Amino acid sequence: MTDDTTQTVAQVSPAVQLELDMLRDQRDLYRSLLLAEPESLRSFLRIALKTVEGVRVSLRTPTRDHAAFRRKIERLRAELSTLADAMLGLHLPTVSVRLASAQSALGEVEARDAATGNDLLPTMVVLEELCSHITIAVDCAAVHVPIESYESADGEVGAPPGTESSAAPAAHESLQLKLTEALEQLAEKATAEHGKRVGLVTLGLEEIPEEWVGTLFDTLGQLLRNAVEHGIEPSNVRVEHGKPAIGTLVIEFVARGADGYELNVQDDGGGLDAERICAAAVKLGWMKPDEAPTVAPARLMGLLFQPGLTTAADPRRHGLGMSIVRDHVQRLGGKLQLSSKRGRFTRYRITLPPREQQANAGRPAS
Repeated sequence: MTDDTTQTVAQVSPAVQLELDMLRDQRDLYRSLLLAEPESLRSFLRIALKTVEGVRVSLRTPTRDHAAFRRKIERLRAELSTLADAMLGLHLPTVSVRLASAQSALGEVEARDAATGNDLLPTMVVLEELCSHITIAVDCAAVHVPIESYESADGEVGAPPGTESSAAPAAHESLQLKLTEALEQLAEKATAEHGKRVGLVTLGLEEIPEEWVGTLFDTLGQLLRNAVEHGIEPSNVRVEHGKPAIGTLVIEFVARGADGYELNVQDDGGGLDAERICAAAVKLGWMKPDEAPTVAPARLMGLLFQPGLTTAADPRRHGLGMSIVRDHVQRLGGKLQLSSKRGRFTRYRITLPPREQQANAGRPAS
């Protein structure tokens, strides 16, 4: 009997085990919320929701120089310190563990004198996990400690951020919520297919105009798959190069007012593999073998968006994905920029015009 039971447990798949762990985690969270003193819990959750907003606003704030990056780190540290102070006297183990992980990860970045935004990517995954867990905690506690109103950072009073989705999402937000969920599912499928570990962080997708959702899902889906398959390394390779075992992919949409919109997709993987790209181009007759060693970066990046070029080992792949990305961006009247550093990152920056200028670019697909 014991041997049979042991064998059955050993045969549980990683996916099933992950789901079991998540269920246990949610059970422990709900149990600790039920045992907490209601007024203390209500006060903590109010502060926690402000922390969620503060963290996400800080993460979405661009940093153009080292001083601005340091200020972002300081703001994030202050948000976490406020949350830690609010937890005094409360026993919420699942929140405490995530908070400690976030503070530790942020501290590691802060300790690096030459740290850049790319070094913050793995920490963004940990911070977003903490924010999501707090949102879940608010949903779980809503039955016995409802939070009637919430004062946001700009002084407006309304429903707590993140709690709307647990009730009835506004109609104009439903597609954006589905987009986020679809990207998360796609990331899970892609990482399982390629045997990699990747944390996905999405920021600002709720601001995507509804009529763009379909087109941008195709675009983001291709860039996501490309990052998982070609950019982010397997865990053992990452560890050998001093990187976290889990790779990071950040997708961010930012409204720039009169300047339109900006969509950023960045991973902390190995960067563009110039040798493989050139080898594929030579095979297609687009480049002479003796040109490959001295190919200019601009030409190298241009090759990626040409239909037919692929570095995938699967002979059934036709190399159309990146050209589809280019076509979608052009259809929206946007511009696409690509930057990469070998062994460090790949970043796609898509700038899109204001919606009123769409008539000049052709009607976007939906």
